[in-house]
Amino acid sequence: MDMAEPSAAVRQWLARAWSAATRVALLAGGEDAPPVANRPVLARVDDPVALDRLRRLTTTGTFAGDVCRCPGDLTIALYGEDGALLGAATVHGDRLSWERGRFGDDLVLADPVRLELYFSELGIRGTARALLGWMISALDLDEGEIQFRPAGDVAAMAANRVPAALSAQLLNLSGPAAGDAAEDTVDRLFDRLRRSVPDHAVAARALLGWLGSTTWPGEALSGDGLLARRLLARLDPAVVVGQFPTLVEAPEVMGALVFAAFADDDVALLAGLRPAIVGILAPIR
Repeated sequence: MDMAEPSAAVRQWLARAWSAATRVALLAGGEDAPPVANRPVLARVDDPVALDRLRRLTTTGTFAGDVCRCPGDLTIALYGEDGALLGAATVHGDRLSWERGRFGDDLVLADPVRLELYFSELGIRGTARALLGWMISALDLDEGEIQFRPAGDVAAMAANRVPAALSAQLLNLSGPAAGDAAEDTVDRLFDRLRRSVPDHAVAARALLGWLGSTTWPGEALSGDGLLARRLLARLDPAVVVGQFPTLVEAPEVMGALVFAAFADDDVALLAGLRPAIVGILAPIR
């Protein structure tokens, strides 16, 4: 069958459904979740301007001719004026699956980054983790054959942006050894950093740049990245997050995104990062 036929049918249905929609509910769970009426509502949208913004973000793109194999973890449900369910889509990264059982044709979104950030604006948690994969690719942080910084490798220290104040102490430790350092060792490293960089805002930016320069997944999760997060945890969170709106360097922005991804609630943390994230990711989408 010519794939233009089913995609045209989906577009016609989308136009009718959105023209009749007066409310949208964002629901927990995907294709494998209970019926929409039995699921937690994470956010509601009923303002006409907000509805139009969501419509554009969720209907602009090209159809794939197939469906993602994963069930998705978020559902967008459209409701009419009488409260009746008009239809729904599940979110699959850069794809939306509108009425999968009926159409079986995912929409590859034109701007999935702004859609994820809009979910965060609506108070839905998890956007930071959802964006990590795209940032890792954009900044070429996928690890190669060498997963971790070797001990004694000055070039690797520079590539990871290890703060100069800590270079002498960390040079002879590999990435995993640094990440696994004892708490009293981390305390001493933090004291040294604080003496060398008394301005905590400057120290926070240095640690974020270090965290955002480590390769994934090994070094970022278990090596230098882990140590950077342990040091950041010793700073006042308000000082760290206070830097987010001023960040422009890609490694610092990435470090802030990782910091947010490991927080219990990333919604408030991402508020100051949105323009910088769009600046890095939107051009490549």
